[in-house]
Amino acid sequence: MQFRNNSNICMPTNKGSLSVNGKGYIEVNADTAKLNARVTTESKSLEEAQEQNSRIVNILLTSLYDYGIPKENIHTEDISVTRNYDYTNNVLISYRVSQLISILITDISKLKDVYELVIENGANDDINVDFMLSNPSYYYSKALKKASQDAINKASLLAKNFSLKFNPAPSKITEVSSSLYPTTYSTSSNFQDLAPGLVKVTAEIKAVFTTFPF
Repeated sequence: MQFRNNSNICMPTNKGSLSVNGKGYIEVNADTAKLNARVTTESKSLEEAQEQNSRIVNILLTSLYDYGIPKENIHTEDISVTRNYDYTNNVLISYRVSQLISILITDISKLKDVYELVIENGANDDINVDFMLSNPSYYYSKALKKASQDAINKASLLAKNFSLKFNPAPSKITEVSSSLYPTTYSTSSNFQDLAPGLVKVTAEIKAVFTTFPF
C-alpha cells in the first residue's frame, strides 16, 4: 500500500467514499400565531354579495385595529367569486363572495381574544391557526448541528461495519433542508384546540466522507 505525506499525516492513496444523510430536530414551544379567517357572503345579486362582504370585512378590520393589532400584521386576500347553479335546471341560484384575512399575533396570550373577536365581527368560514416561531433560524441552527453529528455517527457505524477507516472531516456537505421555509403547524377552528404546543424544527444534510481500508 502506498502512502502520501500530507501535513505530517500519512494517508493511503487508494481512497474510497461514504455518503450518508444526517437528520436532526428540536422541539420548541410556539411563540407566534397566524390566524386565518374567511368572510363569505351569498346573494342572488353579485353586487349585493360584494357589498355585504366588503361591509363585514371593514367592520372586522376596524375591530382588530381597535383591539390593538397593528395594520402591518393584518393582510387581506383578493376577493373570490363563485357561482352556484341548479344543474338540473341549468339555472344560476346565487353568487358567493369570499375574502381571506390573515392576522399575525406576536403576543400569543391574545390569541383566544382575537379568535373570539373575528367570529363576533363576521368571520364565518374556514377559520384556522398556524403556530410558529418568531426566530426559527436560531432553532434551525441547533437542529442543523444535530444533523451534522448524526451524519458523523452514521458514517462511523458504517465504516466500522465494512472494516474501513474514515476521515471525520467530510469532503462534501450538502444542506438538504432549508431554514427559509416557515415553521408552522395548524389547528382546526375548534376553540379548545387553540392552546399552542410544540413546533418541531428539522434539518437534514448529506455528507460524503473519505474512507480507507485498514
